[in-house]
Amino acid sequence: MTIEHSATGDASPNMLAAATLFVMTRFAERPCPEVAQMVIRHLEVVAEDERADPLMREVCDALIGRWSLHAVGDAGLRAAH
Repeated sequence: MTIEHSATGDASPNMLAAATLFVMTRFAERPCPEVAQMVIRHLEVVAEDERADPLMREVCDALIGRWSLHAVGDAGLRAAH
């Protein structure tokens, strides 16, 4: 278990999903690579949480690659998708 996982280990899958939605909303308000990195990390935590619904885990895992485009910081890459 990693330090990051132990820090979120007590949070329920629903709480983790809610936090992910919050960070996604922050990105919509302030699109920047740092906030996109936070979204990716939240998606990773939910995708790796065995307590989460399998569909939620699958969707979060699938979104990580798409959010990586925003984390690069290259406006050209963001416009391409």
